[in-house]
Amino acid sequence: MEYGLKDKVVLCMASAAGLGKGIAMECAREGAKVVICTSEPYKEQLMQAQADIEKETGNKPYTYLYDVMDGDSIKALVDKVVEDLGDIFALANMCPGPKPGPFDSFDDAAWSGAFELCLLSYVRAIRACLPSMKRLGGGRIINSTSSSVKDCLDNLILSNTMRMGVVGMSKTLAREVGKDNILVNVIGPGRIGTARITNLNKMRAEKAGVSVEEYEKMDLKGFPMGRYGTTDEYGRLACFLLSEANTYISGQTILLDGAMTGAY
Repeated sequence: MEYGLKDKVVLCMASAAGLGKGIAMECAREGAKVVICTSEPYKEQLMQAQADIEKETGNKPYTYLYDVMDGDSIKALVDKVVEDLGDIFALANMCPGPKPGPFDSFDDAAWSGAFELCLLSYVRAIRACLPSMKRLGGGRIINSTSSSVKDCLDNLILSNTMRMGVVGMSKTLAREVGKDNILVNVIGPGRIGTARITNLNKMRAEKAGVSVEEYEKMDLKGFPMGRYGTTDEYGRLACFLLSEANTYISGQTILLDGAMTGAY
């Protein structure tokens, strides 16, 4: 299938590792001008991601630094990418997950921080990119959330709440910008083998009083496919939705969970 991404600018937020890197990898395979970015403390990891993607695809991504919690920094990032590479055709919104924990463990500051991180950062990136997409006569946006938008996950109340906000925003936006040939979708990853899942599994194993290996062995018994998903699998789905091969899928929330989620 021809994806039509060659030489198009694809901005992948929070993409030094994990799901964001997976998207960048697949878009690079399609010949896009891929932008990967992260915050200053993870600069070394970003440089490693750039090297990994170039080695795997022969297409060296462009690297930028920004602060996901700072609206001015997000706007400056987008403005710099447009200045350096041209208008942005595709935006992949991604962010680190907020802290796990039950309702009683979070004060107003924690709730405000989760809002800034997991919802407002997406709004800010979209706001900055929309003029580019309109100048180009169309564009693609995906907002990465979690399978929790269909089936809430225990001990992740901050994430569960903010991810649902992203779904509502995305569905409404898709209806508003359809006339501009801009397609907006949400991907809800299930259990994908990333560093965040590794850290969560360590916490769950400790709580259960077992080793991480024992916990994962027990955990995977409940997975229809008997394994966690991979960042490559996530990247391929995202790449399609971000490409010109996708011409009519918009306003949708698509789970990538190997049939794990029971809800429709």
